[in-house]
Amino acid sequence: MRKTITALAAFAVLAGSVAPVTARDDRPSAAAKVAQDYAFGERALLNINNMSLWFKRDGWSARNPLNDNSGVTFPRSTDQIIFQDGLIWGGLVQDGDPQELRVGGQTYAIGTVPGAIVSKGVGEDPSDPSVRIYRIRRDYETADLRLDASELLGLGLSEVTDADEAAVRAQYAKDWQEWPASKGAPFYDNDGDGVYSPSIDEPGVAKGDQVAWFVINDLDVGASTSLYGSKPIGLEVQVTLWGYARTDALGDVIFKKYQVVYEGTATTPDDAVINDMYVAQWSDPDLGDFGDDFAGSDVELSLGYVYNGQADDSHYVGFGLAPPAAGYDFLQGPIVPVYVLDENGEITVDDNGDPVLDTTKEAIWNFGRRPGYENLPMTSFVYFAAGSAIDDPELGEYVGTEEWYNLLRGFQPQPDISNPVPYTNAITGADTKFTLDGDPTRATGWNDGDPLPAGDRRIVLNTGPFTMALGDTQEVVVALLGAVSSTQLRSVAQLKFTDQFVQDAYNSAFQVPSPPAAPAVRLAELDQTIVLDWGWDPSSVATTEGSQSEGFAFEGYNVYQLPSAEATLAQGVKLGTFDEENGVTTILGIDLDETSGIVLDVPQQVGADFGLRRNLRLSTDALRGGPLVNGQDYYFAVTAYNRATGEAAAVTTLESSPQLLIATPQSPPLGTRYGSEADQVFPATHTAGASDGTVTASVVDPTQTTGHEYQVSYATDADGNTVWNLRDQTMGSALLSGQTDQDGNAFYIGSDGFEVRVSGPPAGMKDWDAAERWWTWAGAEWGAEGFGGAMTGDPNNQWFNATTVTPADLRTVEVRFTAVHEEEGENQYKPLDINNEDVSYAYRYLRGASGDIPAPGDLTTSAEGYDFAPYVINTEGDGYIFQDRVPICLSAWDIESDPPRRLEVGFLENLAPGGLVNGAYGPAWYNTISNVAGSGPREWLFIFDLDYTNPNEGQNSDILLNSGLYTEALPHMWIVFSARRQEAFFPQEDATFTLMANHVNTASDVFSFTIPGAEVSDEFAAEDLKKITVFPNPYYGVNEAETSRYSKFVTFSHLPPATKIRIFDLSGTLVRVLEKDDPDQFLRWDLSNDNGLPVASGMFIAHIDMPGIGKSKIVKLAVIAEQQFLENF
Repeated sequence: MRKTITALAAFAVLAGSVAPVTARDDRPSAAAKVAQDYAFGERALLNINNMSLWFKRDGWSARNPLNDNSGVTFPRSTDQIIFQDGLIWGGLVQDGDPQELRVGGQTYAIGTVPGAIVSKGVGEDPSDPSVRIYRIRRDYETADLRLDASELLGLGLSEVTDADEAAVRAQYAKDWQEWPASKGAPFYDNDGDGVYSPSIDEPGVAKGDQVAWFVINDLDVGASTSLYGSKPIGLEVQVTLWGYARTDALGDVIFKKYQVVYEGTATTPDDAVINDMYVAQWSDPDLGDFGDDFAGSDVELSLGYVYNGQADDSHYVGFGLAPPAAGYDFLQGPIVPVYVLDENGEITVDDNGDPVLDTTKEAIWNFGRRPGYENLPMTSFVYFAAGSAIDDPELGEYVGTEEWYNLLRGFQPQPDISNPVPYTNAITGADTKFTLDGDPTRATGWNDGDPLPAGDRRIVLNTGPFTMALGDTQEVVVALLGAVSSTQLRSVAQLKFTDQFVQDAYNSAFQVPSPPAAPAVRLAELDQTIVLDWGWDPSSVATTEGSQSEGFAFEGYNVYQLPSAEATLAQGVKLGTFDEENGVTTILGIDLDETSGIVLDVPQQVGADFGLRRNLRLSTDALRGGPLVNGQDYYFAVTAYNRATGEAAAVTTLESSPQLLIATPQSPPLGTRYGSEADQVFPATHTAGASDGTVTASVVDPTQTTGHEYQVSYATDADGNTVWNLRDQTMGSALLSGQTDQDGNAFYIGSDGFEVRVSGPPAGMKDWDAAERWWTWAGAEWGAEGFGGAMTGDPNNQWFNATTVTPADLRTVEVRFTAVHEEEGENQYKPLDINNEDVSYAYRYLRGASGDIPAPGDLTTSAEGYDFAPYVINTEGDGYIFQDRVPICLSAWDIESDPPRRLEVGFLENLAPGGLVNGAYGPAWYNTISNVAGSGPREWLFIFDLDYTNPNEGQNSDILLNSGLYTEALPHMWIVFSARRQEAFFPQEDATFTLMANHVNTASDVFSFTIPGAEVSDEFAAEDLKKITVFPNPYYGVNEAETSRYSKFVTFSHLPPATKIRIFDLSGTLVRVLEKDDPDQFLRWDLSNDNGLPVASGMFIAHIDMPGIGKSKIVKLAVIAEQQFLENF
C-alpha cells in the first residue's frame, strides 16, 4: 500500500500531553472535508450489504477519499480488506504508424477523468453537474439511512444528524429522478420500447438493491501519462456497481461492470484497432493488518484472492472475528468470436469469404446471450509483494507501461516485452502464468509463503487477448467477494463456496429467489423496557408476508440483539423465532460446514412452530445480562425469512437483510404519565348477551394508547357465519369488521397500540357432569366433540341430515334416569315403572328396517335370543325409518330455561344380528361390541329442541319426528353415541347426567373495554423537573455508552422538547451552547467547546432553560479528560 501521512501539528499543540503512535489512521478523520459540502456525486459508497466500497467519479476505487486509507470494509463496519483497486487495460494501438503499446486505467495514480466521450477526442466537461456519480437504492424513501450517512460522511453513528440523513435521502431521490439512461446507465424497460421513461421505467440493473453508475474516459493527456507514461487511447468506460441487501452469499459481494467503448482520440483514424488487448483487475489488498497477508488463485473459478498469513489478525481480533478472506472473480470476461472449423481445423468461410461463427457457442453479454462468441476466462494471475524483488510498476514513466504489459500477459513486471520473464512455480520449478494456484485449505500445490513470507501483497487478475476496432464495445464484469469463517483457512474455503454461488447467480442473469421484504419496525422506548413492533402497519405486514418469490412461501420472523451498530447477525444473539404453525421447523440448506470444510446440509433456520408474532417486549439485556438501563443505546434487528416449497430446491430459505434498530429505554417525556404498561391485559366487560365468549385487549405500545372506549359486537354474514366487528366508540369509527377468527388470535390495532383477542367457544359440548355414570365413550367414539368423541351438540358434526338447531340454540340439558329391567333378553332396558315421571315416550327409528329380520338364534349381542319381528313396524321409506313412540328410561330437560323445559327424545336401533331391537333405548356393554360399528347395536339417543309431548295425553310433537332420520332436517340438539360402562351397571333411579353446552357468540353479545391513554399535566412536569440530570457524572475519561474513543459525550436526560443548555466553566466563561427542539428527552454534549476542541478537565455548570414550560434548572458536571494520543504525524 501507499500510505498517506497527515500533519496534525495544531492538534498536538492543543492536546497538551501527546504520545505519538506509528499506526495508520483508520478513523474517519476527514469529516471536516464535508462540513460545508457533502460532495455527493464526486465520491460515494456502495454499502447496501455486508461490504462497503468507496469510489470516485474519476475511477478512483476501493480507497477512502476521506482519509486516503483502505476503502473496502468487510464485514461492514468492522475493518478493511482492500487498500485500493482499479481496472487496467493495455494493448498494441494501431492508430498511426507504427502501432504503439499503451496502458491505461487506475492504480495509485488515476489515468482517467470523469465524463463520456461525445465525439472523437472530445469528452464531457467534468464541471457539468450531470457528470457525476449516480447512486440509487430501491428503498431510499423509507430506509433508515443513518449508517449509510455515517459511512458516507465520515461521522460516528451518534454524530449523524437528522439533516445529514435527510441530505443523503435527498441525493438518492435526485439521482433516481435524474438517472442518466440517455448516457448509457442501465434501466428496466418496463414498457419494452427501448426508451427510458421515468414515469414508467425504473433505474437499476440485475435486481440490485443499490446501484451506482458513472462514466470515465482516458482523453486527458496529463491524467493518462501520470499513470504509466502512455498517451490516451480514446476509451470510454461506463462503470456500473451494484449490490444486494441479502443475508446469503450475495450479501457478501459487490459487482462491478465495465463497459469499454473505443471512441478514439481527435487523431484516431476510422480504421484504428487495438491488437492483443488485455484487461486486468488490479488490487492492493490490505486484509486488516497489511503486514501479514497471503495471496492465492483458483484457476477453475477465475478467482484471485487474499487471506491472512497467520491465525489471528491484529485488527480483526478486536471485533472477535477470525481473519476473513477476500477476492475478485472475472464473472464475465471479454468476448471473442468462435468460428466453425472444418475437418482440417481450418476456419470455415461463407460464400462472401467471411468466417462462419459457431452459433452453438454463446457468450454472456449484457445479461443475455450472444451466439457465436465466448467469454475469456482469467488467463493469468500474478502477484508480488511490496519491498520484494518484484515490485510495483513505475508510476508516471513509460517503462511502467512496458512493465504492466508483461503483467497483463502473466509475466513478471519487467520492461522487456519481447523477452518477458516468466513466473516460476516454487513447487514444480515450471514456468507458469497462474501463480499461487494451490489450495491452502488442503496444503496442496503452490501456496503463498514460498518463497516470500507474509506481507503486503498486490494481486492482478488478467484476461485476454482480444481485438477492439474503433467503435467496438467490450464488457467485463468482476465480483469483489468477502467471506469470514472460524479460521483464516476456513474463510478461504467459504470464499470459494461463495464464489461458486455468485457465478451461478450471474450466469442465470440473477434469476434467483428473493427474501421477503424486511419488516417495518416501530420502537416504543419505555422505562427500562423496549417494545419492538413490526405489526403496527398492516400494509407493511402484507408486503412482508404476502409478496414471495416463485417457489417460496413466507415462514417466519427472527429477532436479534446486536452488540453494536456495526455488528453482523452472527455477532448478535437471537432473541426468538416466530414461525408459522405448519409443521415446518428446522430448514436445512447446502452450506460450507465450518468444522469439516465440506459442503453439507446444515440448519439454515430453526423454528419451533411457535406461531407468528409481530411484536416483542424486552426488559433484559440478552448480551450482558441484567435489566435494560435507561439512557443506554441498544441495538436490534428484526428479519423475515421464507422457505422453498419444492422438494429439490437448491436454495431452501432466504432471510431479509437486517435493518438496524437503535433503541434507548427511557422514562416518559417530561410531564407525561402512561396509562398502561406493555403487555398489560384489559379484560372486556360483557355488556350484553349470554355467550361464553371473552374479549381481551393487551397493550403493545403504551405510547400509542388513547383512552377511548372500544366495543366488540357480532353479526351474521350472508353465508350464515358469525362475524365480529371492533369499533372505536369514542371516535365513532370502525376499526375491524367482518372478522371470523374467534380462536383468541391477536388482531393488532397499531394506531392505538393494542391487540384485541376475541374468543368464542366452539359449537357443541363444553363439558359433562354425573355423580355416577353408566355411560362410557369406550367403543362409542364417533368423532364428536364431547365425552371422548361419544356426544355431540355441534350442528356441524351431525351424522344425519343437517339439524335445524343452530349453535346459538344449544342448551345445557340434564338427563334424568329411572330404573330398568337389567336381565338379558327382550325386556332389557325397559322401564320398571312405566308411570314414573322420568319415563319419556321416545321416537324410535330403525336402521335397516327393509332388510331381513335375523333369526333369534343368530343374535350375537344378547345371549337370550328373541324375535325382532314385533318391533319392525314400518319397512318402507328412506333412511333410518321411524317406527313408533315407546317408553324409555329417561327424560331430558333444558335446565337453562326457568322453569326447566322438558324435551322430546328419540333413539335408534339397528336391525342386525348384533342389534338390540326391543323397543327400548339401551346400549350394550362396550366390551361386548362397539356401539358405533355397523354390525353393532347402534343404540343412539337423540335429544330434540322441541317441547316434550305425551301421546297418552293426546299430545303430539312436530310431524317431522315421525319421518326418517334422513328424510328431513330434524331439530337435533344432542346425539349420544355412548355405550354401557360396566357389564352389570344400568340406569338407576334418580341418577342424572348433565350435557353442558357451549354458548357461542351471537348477534346479541356485546363486549366493551377501555385502555387508559397517556396523561400530560403541569403538575407532572413540576415533579419531573427534579429528574433532569446529566450522566455519567462525574465523567472519568470514558462513558460506557461510547462506541469509539473518538466519540466522547455525556448525556442530559428528562428534557422537554424545547431546551437550551449553556455550559460554563468555573470562571464563568461560556464553553458551549446546546439546543434542541424535538421530542427526544436526551441531548448529548460531545465534551468540546463551540470551536470543536476538547474541553480540559474541570467542573462545569450547565444552565438548562426550558422556554416551552417556562422553567430552568442548573446542573453541575465534573469532567476528567482522558489522555490524548496522536495517531497521525
